[in-house]
Amino acid sequence: MGNYHSFGHSKFVPEVDPSKFRAILFSNPLYEIQGSLYREYLDKILPLVEKEIFALESPYSQLGFPYQGGVTGYFSPTMTADDLTLIRDFFSEHKISPLNTRAFKISEGKFVITVGSIDKSLKDFTFRGAMIKFIHGEFGPFLEEVN
Repeated sequence: MGNYHSFGHSKFVPEVDPSKFRAILFSNPLYEIQGSLYREYLDKILPLVEKEIFALESPYSQLGFPYQGGVTGYFSPTMTADDLTLIRDFFSEHKISPLNTRAFKISEGKFVITVGSIDKSLKDFTFRGAMIKFIHGEFGPFLEEVN
């Protein structure tokens, strides 16, 4: 449900009234199937992001780090520059690609990193005094469907 041009960091807003946009999403035949992932996630996620899809004011107007006034789905809004450096160094030291991960700051010194994968696992790390919970399996049902 992201609406930013590929690698251009500029946002586009649907040129349709929000109610028509909703109608298009709900017209998908998968929405009519009780228990479908499409229905479950549309009902759950759309209310959380609908305002942001059409918003043109800051921070919703540009991709970027939250502390720099941007918006991203890869890091929680509470992450600071120091937190991002810590996570980047953790990835580097453990030889982990950040390309299919998301990092969330739970509280000071506590982070959760999720990995998009079908396989599920959980591992706890202590890195430079921070507690990092590393969770494989985010978006698993969608990835299983794609496979």
